[in-house]
Order: sequence, then C-alpha cells, then structure tokens
Amino acid sequence: MTAIALRPVDPEGDVALVHGWMQAPHVVPWWQLAGPPADVRAYLAAQVALAHMTVWVASADGEPFAYVETYRAAEDPLARHYAALPGDRGFHLLVGPERWLGSGAPRRLVEVLLARLLREPGAERVVCEPDVRNARMLAFCRALGGEVVAELDLPEKRAALVVWTRAAVAARRPVLDTVATS
Repeated sequence: MTAIALRPVDPEGDVALVHGWMQAPHVVPWWQLAGPPADVRAYLAAQVALAHMTVWVASADGEPFAYVETYRAAEDPLARHYAALPGDRGFHLLVGPERWLGSGAPRRLVEVLLARLLREPGAERVVCEPDVRNARMLAFCRALGGEVVAELDLPEKRAALVVWTRAAVAARRPVLDTVATS
C-alpha cells in the first residue's frame, strides 16, 4: 500500500516545487496559477494565512506529488453558495507530476484526506468543488464514493459540489486510522 504523508506547506521553501506543478498543462486550466513564481508565492502565503485552512504537500512513499488545501467549509467563502453545515470539511488538491495520475497514489491520498477530515470533532461531511468541465476529477471523485449534489456558480468557475458523508465513507470501507504527518 502506498504510504501517504502530509506536511505543512512552507510558502518560501516550497514555492519552486508548487510553482512547477502550477505550470503543468494538466493543472493550468483548473488552478489558473500559471505565471511567475512570485504569483504562486503570494498565493501560498495567502492560503497559509487563512485561519480556517491548512495547506499541505503530499508525498507518496517519500516523493512529493500533490498540493492539498483542507478547510472548514462553513468558514470558507464557499459557504455562501451552498447550505453548509457547521461540521463540513473540504479539500482542494492537485497532482503535480503527470506520471502520478492513475498511479493509485491520488486515490490513496483522498482516502487519507477523507479519514483525516472525518476524524475532526463535529465533522460529518467532506466536500470539494471541482469545475464542472473537469470530467477526470469528477469521475475520480465518484469512483471514491463522492456524490455530486449540486452545481454552484462560484466567482471563478461553475463547480460541481461533491459530498462524502461519514455514513457513505464508512459503508464503502472502514475509515482509515493511519495518517502520516510530519
């Protein structure tokens, strides 16, 4: 089984890594952060500064491969666009190196994220909101048991609201209890 580890992003130390990922053709349409490293540095610093969000670099078997944001959805601007519950948790993710797509590591990462977020006090649901045009991400979420419950008009995109409930995650497989963090 692929070992997934999450470590907090360092906006200065990780800028080159995350900037490189943001320039990848499979990432650009969805994150819209193609451009100079200074733009990515400013973005990372802004995300790290948000009290309701935690920003991560995910590694698979010791190799960094993904950028992740986890957040308390009821405190996020997203909550203005759907009936957020106080315990809703959310995530955004991108897989940087294209060779990791379809490798199984992204699936394992989302399993770890779901388990981690549902262990937080009061958490009953996990949400994400990919662009409705991102068929690959939507199929990925559905394959992991996420249910598209609505489409939302967000300032930067038309999004599919994908929801995982605690009960649905538990029914698919026992919630994972092992998460590595450093």
